[in-house]
Amino acid sequence: MRIATMNIQNLFYRDLSFLKQNASKNLQDWMEEFHVLLKNPKKEHQDLGRMRELAFLMGFSPQTTEPFLTLRRRGGHLYVKPLGGERQVKASERVGWNGWVELRSYPLDEKHREAKVSSIVQANPDILVLQEVEDRASLSDFNRDYLAPKLDGAFEQWLFTEGNDNRGLGHAILTRNGYRITGFQPHAHEKDKEGRDLFGMDCPEYTVVTPEGKELTIISARFQEDHKDLDLHTKRKQQAQRVRSFCNQLISQSRDKIMVCGTLGEVSYGDCLTPLLGDGTLSDFHGRSLGKTRKGKEGDWLAKHDYLLYSKAMASCINGSGVLFPLESKASDGGKCRFVGKNNRAVVPPLIWGEFDF
Repeated sequence: MRIATMNIQNLFYRDLSFLKQNASKNLQDWMEEFHVLLKNPKKEHQDLGRMRELAFLMGFSPQTTEPFLTLRRRGGHLYVKPLGGERQVKASERVGWNGWVELRSYPLDEKHREAKVSSIVQANPDILVLQEVEDRASLSDFNRDYLAPKLDGAFEQWLFTEGNDNRGLGHAILTRNGYRITGFQPHAHEKDKEGRDLFGMDCPEYTVVTPEGKELTIISARFQEDHKDLDLHTKRKQQAQRVRSFCNQLISQSRDKIMVCGTLGEVSYGDCLTPLLGDGTLSDFHGRSLGKTRKGKEGDWLAKHDYLLYSKAMASCINGSGVLFPLESKASDGGKCRFVGKNNRAVVPPLIWGEFDF
């Protein structure tokens, strides 16, 4: 049995809130730069020009814009009023109209999607667990149009579960080669100490039965990660403690073949992951025979926040494991990782796989 997990970070489109987060970061940078230039008593010509540019970018000197048309809903019908016009025309089957509609999402680059598909194909899993999937329809299209042609057939069973995320993001599991999804337990209703949703994207618990009849429980997790000015260590530790309680309950029911996978938002030696990794009930593949990242050493992957954990009952069944990053498909690029950040560190979550023999 080969199982793989990946924080796919959307399949086809992404919510506009991600762009707004980037815009907020840019605004902060512009304000800091403007403040430095403003305090400089000896401003040169290029400094003044840059300040004018920053003032425009920050909205201090916005241009006046007029809408091309106005779209309104009245009495259950849509009416459009062109700029400068007085008459509002009702949209109907016979009367067409042109207009603008604000979208809540934007499409992702096809090259990025192909790189993720390539990692999945290379891992060739029997069970695939994904985090941050936008909706059921996208998962269906991804399975049929992208995975099926390269895996000699689509995954036969798949399930998408939406959680508490306002953007609609959820978890997904896909199985093939005789592996069957026989159970599902959501945990979206769990609350933290303040009475708020503990899991921002649920933490579903799947039951999978192997072709030999062995039962396996897979918990897909997406813990909170720190932001620039917000430390969510306490929240993450509460999430880890609750997932550990799920595992303890399963073990007490003699369902001891357990895997926890996904983005846990912290390095393995971090205090908030102690409930999961502190006593050996669950173990991490990191440090075993993980495959090479890109063309470098295993140590290249330093900021490890993604995991595939297994319980003690599965330790003796391990055949192998590996980690794959989305790679540049063009040979001219030398096989370098397309998605890299500072110091050539990968910034897109990798695909992690493990192989077991029950």
